[in-house]
Amino acid sequence: MTSKKPFSPEDADIHLSADEALVLFDLLSRWCEDGETPTPGGDCFESTAECAAIHGLLASLERRLVTPMRGDYHEYLREARLRLAPAWDYPTLRG
Repeated sequence: MTSKKPFSPEDADIHLSADEALVLFDLLSRWCEDGETPTPGGDCFESTAECAAIHGLLASLERRLVTPMRGDYHEYLREARLRLAPAWDYPTLRG
């Protein structure tokens, strides 16, 4: 008799460039922590689990990144945005 293993999610390793990590950190920080910044509306999410995943990603980035603690953070962010901008020349996420 064989027994089934219970479902167990696996960790996923994702590689981000330093620029991608910094820009994503800044975006998620604004969405999750800045009460004045517009965020995606409730109709954007199918489940609160998606919000939990976004907060988890932000927490992971916070643990890994040193640049946000630097006094010249905004200059690093500006430069990262300039380097990434040519990779996406559409006005929205959907192109």
